[in-house]
Amino acid sequence: MSEAGPAGSGAESAEGGWRSRLAALVGTWPRRIATGLGALVGLFVLLYLLGIVGAPSAGLVDRGDWGEVTDERTEIVTTVWVNNPNPVGVSLGDTVTADYDISLNDVLLAEGTKSNITVPRGNSTEQLRTDVLNDRLADWWVRYVRSNETVAVDANATLRVDTPLPVTYDVHRNRTMLTESTPVIDSLSASANRTSGTYTRSVGAGEASDSLLEGTGLSETGSLTVGYEIERGWATWGEVTANRTTVVFHMRVHNPGDVPVPGSPEGIGVSIDLNDVPTFEADGGSLSARNAESPLLIGPNETREVAFAVTMDNDRVDEWFTSHVRNGERTTVESRVQLVLANPVTGDSLRIPRDSATVYDCSFQTAILVDGQNTSSDCEPPRVPSGP
Repeated sequence: MSEAGPAGSGAESAEGGWRSRLAALVGTWPRRIATGLGALVGLFVLLYLLGIVGAPSAGLVDRGDWGEVTDERTEIVTTVWVNNPNPVGVSLGDTVTADYDISLNDVLLAEGTKSNITVPRGNSTEQLRTDVLNDRLADWWVRYVRSNETVAVDANATLRVDTPLPVTYDVHRNRTMLTESTPVIDSLSASANRTSGTYTRSVGAGEASDSLLEGTGLSETGSLTVGYEIERGWATWGEVTANRTTVVFHMRVHNPGDVPVPGSPEGIGVSIDLNDVPTFEADGGSLSARNAESPLLIGPNETREVAFAVTMDNDRVDEWFTSHVRNGERTTVESRVQLVLANPVTGDSLRIPRDSATVYDCSFQTAILVDGQNTSSDCEPPRVPSGP
């Protein structure tokens, strides 16, 4: 019995020493792991500096593509490419972060961010999805009209590769289109020009006032020719805001009649449908044509240029833009114009054309995000007279 005590005590001492050494070893693990990771990062940096491994590169495949298009949203899909030249994938936290935006005529229409993009070895792609901000389309319309109906698209991306030696790539893609055509105002010009023609009536001179007959050499028993000859018509843009669009109509008018006629119309009916969307309308009692540069009266055998402005609401621009995208960035334009002019003898109205509004159809297409498509327009330009 007396010999067992020392033996048991030695065993306990050995066990305690082993546990102490194990605890000491475990206690050094965090430091050793940190040292190992630091050495690994240092090795990566060294290999990078020696050109043995390299930082991944990144960029945009193109300006983007249209994604899902509904009445509520228009999606833009941007494809980012990443090339990792290293023999293994990189997955150190937020490996690649992509910030993307697209602007039309300097109006930001879409933006987005995507992070945690992992980078496998070799070439890979990643899609970034954003939505068009429909409430910005009215501001874009203003810029579009003021820039003579050109469309300037700018796609920008900042791609950050978060490796031990971070790299940032700024990518810019831009394009300007419809530089040689103005399809919307061309359509209105064509409609205005289709009012060309002679519109006269023969009325009894007895219906005219003495002031109108004065100087005509006609007796009260004769007849008078009253009316207008529209030689040419065209349209130009006036003031445009996010809510209203103004078009100025110009007419070269000859008076083929026997008495002076008013130089401004009493009213004008105008409508523009874009892809069957009634985008602009002004007619009936709601219209008040503003005299821009028109003479008060056009005398017999006189020819004058008259101008009058029509202002229309443009609260359906976003609906048209959605249809334009859904239709492969193609738009069919249908415009109508009809004038209402006064008969100074009888007091009634002359409609030009007589039966219904002129109708003009044309189309145009863009290539904002459609690959391999040319921009074009078959809307005829206005025939603006160069002189008297």
